[in-house]
Amino acid sequence: MLSTACAVCVLTVACGGSPERLTSREYRGQASTHCETLKDASNELREAQAPSAEGKTVTRYLHGAADRLRELVDGLDELEPPESFETDADEIVRLLGSYAEGLDDLADRVEPGDTLQVTFETNQQLVERLNRVAGDVTTLVARLELTGCILTA
Repeated sequence: MLSTACAVCVLTVACGGSPERLTSREYRGQASTHCETLKDASNELREAQAPSAEGKTVTRYLHGAADRLRELVDGLDELEPPESFETDADEIVRLLGSYAEGLDDLADRVEPGDTLQVTFETNQQLVERLNRVAGDVTTLVARLELTGCILTA
């Protein structure tokens, strides 16, 4: 089963695009403020898992979740984290982009009439890769203490 990986991803949008580095407190605060888009991505995944969702509906929700993650990746990429966060923040951007691509790949593999569960079962390698990415993001979120961007199941 695909973990609620994107539900624990740290996501931020830069306010005003200032090139000035943020303090760790500012960075954490902006991340917490902008996690509504993360919640939207998580909701898209939940909708894809609905028993009545199949085929094109599942595809639409998976692509929607990927689009929400990309919006957040774009914003996070514009954010200027504190120097001590930079390596991990850059890795989060890379991993979230990879996760969004994986969701799109999964969406493109949904067959007519397939539920998300069937799609998981027929694409186990991809699902396992997404789960590994989710674990890596979770580790980085914890390291940066970005608890405001962790969604509970």
